Amino acid sequence: MHIRPSDETQTQGEQGNAVQESKEAVQPKPELKHTVVWRCKDSACKAWVREEFAESEYPPCPLCKGPTIRTFKFLPDMPKKKTRKPKAGGSKK
Repeated sequence: MHIRPSDETQTQGEQGNAVQESKEAVQPKPELKHTVVWRCKDSACKAWVREEFAESEYPPCPLCKGPTIRTFKFLPDMPKKKTRKPKAGGSKK
């Protein structure tokens, strides 16, 4: 039996789509939210940081230490961290 290359290519493509669809069905896409971020002004630098993780009011770029601008991205929501209470009786033996 002789299979034409075009038939073989089509079969491979169909199999690839089936695999991709099954992966997407297993892992649902996270909901994206409008999130404020600080982005580096240097177009060659791709760094950015979420506003909630910025260390100062006007943070420098975390990679090149250059200036940043306040903008937004659509990102998955981050779970809120629980604050840990300090242990009572702070002395160690």
